[in-house]
Amino acid sequence: MSFLRKSDAVFVRGLFKRYYDERAGELFIPERLPEREFGYFPFGEKIMIRHLSFSSPEELKELASQKVPLHIYHSAAFYKYPRAPMEEKGWIGAELIFDIDADHLKTPCKKDHDFKICKNCLLEYPVELDRCTKCGRPLEKVEWVCEKCLESAREEARKLLDILERDFGFEKIHMAFSGNRGYHVVVKDQQVLDLDQSERKEIVDYITGTGLDAKFLGLEKRKINLDYVPDLGDPGWRGRIARSTLEILMTFDAEKLYELTDDEKAYQVIEELESVKESWSEKLPWNLIKPSTRRFLVEAAKEHAASHVDVVVTQDIHRLLRLGNSLNGKTGLMAKVFEPDDLDDFDPTTDPVALPMDEEIHVKIIRSHELQLAGFELPPIKKKIVKLPLAAAALLLCRGVATLP
Repeated sequence: MSFLRKSDAVFVRGLFKRYYDERAGELFIPERLPEREFGYFPFGEKIMIRHLSFSSPEELKELASQKVPLHIYHSAAFYKYPRAPMEEKGWIGAELIFDIDADHLKTPCKKDHDFKICKNCLLEYPVELDRCTKCGRPLEKVEWVCEKCLESAREEARKLLDILERDFGFEKIHMAFSGNRGYHVVVKDQQVLDLDQSERKEIVDYITGTGLDAKFLGLEKRKINLDYVPDLGDPGWRGRIARSTLEILMTFDAEKLYELTDDEKAYQVIEELESVKESWSEKLPWNLIKPSTRRFLVEAAKEHAASHVDVVVTQDIHRLLRLGNSLNGKTGLMAKVFEPDDLDDFDPTTDPVALPMDEEIHVKIIRSHELQLAGFELPPIKKKIVKLPLAAAALLLCRGVATLP
């Protein structure tokens, strides 16, 4: 979704200009700056200006202040000639990057808060419709982000960090909120810089549990040896499968199991588990359930324990990444950089707020779900002119759900 009116974009650009004039010093400066490619989208343009490079942080800050980008990115890769066309850049290496986006997750709340808008008539519609019933023009989808979406993304980031640190032993990990609905994680350890696309794909396969099967865990046969099946204290995926299975068993939540598997068999599995509940010992009851049920539980546990990252992003050795502490043109929020250890304390509704909250402006809201921003709360609203803090107004303007009256 983009701005509803050109005047909305002009107003938000003024706010972005103010931010970069006053706070350009807060922009995150990536290591080996001169070897990176940069690119940005200007306000009102759909084509990225790229193949840029900067010899100093001052040059980068000057571009942000003068050009006022709607979005600004830098490469995870290092190049001999970052200003050259892609085939002539001279790839040196690249950091290992991960993108977690709530839009790619199976969040049940999506069906409740996504909708569409006609930019011509300023009318809102259910997400199932494709064209405005009044003017016939195509509708634009609004993918709202709620607290459940943000918490789901945080949980995926937690799982990712656990795998990167425990299983791979990576130590140099950089993290940032995307400024919208997810997180970016960058591994900077020396041993990842030379990895090619296929090697990065193998890492993603491990993180997502791709190819993991009950037969590799000693759970396929009818009679099993409990000394060789996954247990809670096992390292790597064996321990993750065991712990996730225990969590499933402890809750006996058929709806949750169905969400994980999209399989009606979930309800039968819960009934079977209930029937053997009294026979459990200290170990997981692998020997008390059928092989088909074990396979089902392994798939559910894998889905529960895996980190759902964007596979394409991690594989791409030329990928551009949003610049840390720059403003995201879809929300006006900062792509806030923070330490991985601070993930649990990070507040995505407060910490990335960079535009003023102590100044207000009137906007006409077409439709807005509940919004929380730096202590300010806006209830669900339709077709109403309201006075909002600048940061909240900018977010709704950027999302294309409000316009200047």
